[in-house]
Amino acid sequence: MTVPEKFRILHIVPYFNPAWAYGGPVRVAYELNKRLVERGHEVLIYTTDALDSERRSPAGEQIVDGVKVRRFRNLSNSMAWNRVFIPLRFGIELSRIIDTFDVIHLHEFRTLQNAYALSGLRRHNLPYIIMPQGGLPPELRRTALKHVYDLFYGRKLLKSASRLHALTELERTQYLELGLPDARVIVIPNGIDVTAYEFEVDVPAFKRRFAIPEGRPVVGFFARLSHIKGPEFLVSAFASVLKHRPEAILMLAGPDDGVQAEIEAQIDGLGIRESVRFTGFIGDEADKAAAYRASDVYVLPSRYEIQGITVMESLLNGVPTITTDRCGLAPTLIETGIGHVVSFGDVEALAGEIITMLDHPDQAQAQAAYGQRYIRENYNWDTLTDQWIEVYRACIAEARANRLNGNRGR
Repeated sequence: MTVPEKFRILHIVPYFNPAWAYGGPVRVAYELNKRLVERGHEVLIYTTDALDSERRSPAGEQIVDGVKVRRFRNLSNSMAWNRVFIPLRFGIELSRIIDTFDVIHLHEFRTLQNAYALSGLRRHNLPYIIMPQGGLPPELRRTALKHVYDLFYGRKLLKSASRLHALTELERTQYLELGLPDARVIVIPNGIDVTAYEFEVDVPAFKRRFAIPEGRPVVGFFARLSHIKGPEFLVSAFASVLKHRPEAILMLAGPDDGVQAEIEAQIDGLGIRESVRFTGFIGDEADKAAAYRASDVYVLPSRYEIQGITVMESLLNGVPTITTDRCGLAPTLIETGIGHVVSFGDVEALAGEIITMLDHPDQAQAQAAYGQRYIRENYNWDTLTDQWIEVYRACIAEARANRLNGNRGR
């Protein structure tokens, strides 16, 4: 049985464009599928109406930049914002169409949507890929609930998957520690639209908008204000930076994901309120570029980050960048010298790196310029889409060979 040149691909994902407030996975699903459609493949996105903490996208069928999307209404938008997606009629509608696709791509891991898909995947012996996007370890949040999910669905999903996607070698190791075969693990990083920021922005106007005086150095943070992103670590380090560079400004750009009140209390306790700016969620591409370029140093202080999309975005905008040893891109930054890495929780080390970059701007900018070239050459979505097409092709070919040989299971 031959594999067709063009595939029918079903993507099951909790959120989709324009749900940018949910972070990097939304961008990944959009960039990949936009390019799959451009290459002539038939794609359908099965998703929910999740948009942000306050709003929903319209439910129903839509075309988003050429990509077919079917959105289902969540039972509760507030629950969805807390990563509990309960899309009404999702399972019923999915069971009617799942066997019409050549391959199924499951984004995230422990979702109700993936649980709904499991029975159809097994009944029709369909090839599918799991893409946890850093969500494989159960210890990060809601550990007890995750163990229950794994008992009923998670282990079965992993066991029968055609391919297990890892963003980095760190995630590959997580699969192996679960006893899963390395032969089914594929490592493909998330890419970035390397043309996304090829425009000029009015950085002074952006600074005026958020009361950042010209001439004062800016330390930027662009991520959800959540425990996992480590903003409290950065705030502690910034308080030390102020002892050396009292004119510096800390810009915290991103939506509140449960910890802003704690961060504000920390800021007030340290007595540094005058030196901190909160921008809230920034979704517009021009505003995002301005936020990055307004920063003299960008810091992603995460306690766990399977790859680090904002690190790539920062470098793509030519901004000197620091992250932690908990970030999947940390080995790349160290090996190539395109950025700096500190141990998570080492406040003085982070403060020291920030101060060094602020005190030696020419050296920092030269490093960032190299980083910009490296990201453009190595994380181009067009190249990565070609890799994904080959993965789909292999999964489809294996599934068809199994059916031909009467092999109903792995």
